[in-house]
Amino acid sequence: MEINKYLRPLNSVAIFDPAIATRNAGDEIISDAARRQIRRVLPSAFQATIPTHERIFTRSYRFCTQADSKIIAGSNILTANMLTDRQWRLRPWDLPFVKDLIGLGVGWRHYNQPRNKLSDVMMRRVLSKTGWHSARDEHTRQELIKRGVKNVLNTACVTMWDLDLPKLQNLPLVKSKRAVTTVNIGRKSQDDSSFLELLCGEYEEVFIWPQGIDDEPYVDLLMKKNPKLKRLGPTLAAYDELLASSDGIDFVGNRLHAGIRALQHGRRALILSVDNRASEIARDTNLPVLSMSDGIEMVRKGINQPRPIEITLPVEAIEKWRAQFERRVEAGGIDVT
Repeated sequence: MEINKYLRPLNSVAIFDPAIATRNAGDEIISDAARRQIRRVLPSAFQATIPTHERIFTRSYRFCTQADSKIIAGSNILTANMLTDRQWRLRPWDLPFVKDLIGLGVGWRHYNQPRNKLSDVMMRRVLSKTGWHSARDEHTRQELIKRGVKNVLNTACVTMWDLDLPKLQNLPLVKSKRAVTTVNIGRKSQDDSSFLELLCGEYEEVFIWPQGIDDEPYVDLLMKKNPKLKRLGPTLAAYDELLASSDGIDFVGNRLHAGIRALQHGRRALILSVDNRASEIARDTNLPVLSMSDGIEMVRKGINQPRPIEITLPVEAIEKWRAQFERRVEAGGIDVT
């Protein structure tokens, strides 16, 4: 086969997808939202998916070479040391093919990692110099700017872009009879049992969803201590089915994207932050978040005295990110000054 025919440009978008080979259904929530936005801005393009959790080879290189657009589909994917990162398994010899990518709701991880010069070079090489990148929070935007990537917009997490804000703002200021919660094996705490006891005391029925496959043994252990808990299957479909049921239900838990998924279904959510992700997004958007360090009594108050959900989104930045695809086709690039 002729090489120019094998690598000819195609009407396609290469999506660097965190949901491939993931151990966490939260990545599926991100991927679902990102794909929806990509369909909106590139409705006629074939979507070719490329993993971020696994090394890439010939087929992914070909997708990258042939694609009109290349988009990183969100997640907690950027860090000060890309060379040793497990979230995005990018290698220096991938760079001839993995370049000119557009970020969509990308986030920064590991606040205290020292900067790595080669990693900075890789980041500037991989990310487009002419397209607008969507960062999920201001901290991520500033970290990219420090590394010379200045064409960045703070758009909030892509999972929030299509939230029905008027509906959420008008939810009744009373708790439901049922709740669904999550735990995180990577952030397990001695307070987890007390927190679940609180939920079982405040709600008539409490479901627990293992968002990550590694959460399951921990969920089983916690259920032995509190038999009132009802376990959901460890799939996004099972969680969606519960959220879509006709009876009212609240989310109260420490998984950011489980909470946002509840908001997508028009359910009240109280997200308990255990790391930087939820707190950074809440600072920018007023996402309903409490810190676990605030203590059990603050959680009890949040359940019994819920505040109106008054999320604000950076609409202008979101529209600017969306609009670039039409302008890039017309002008071959956009002005990021």
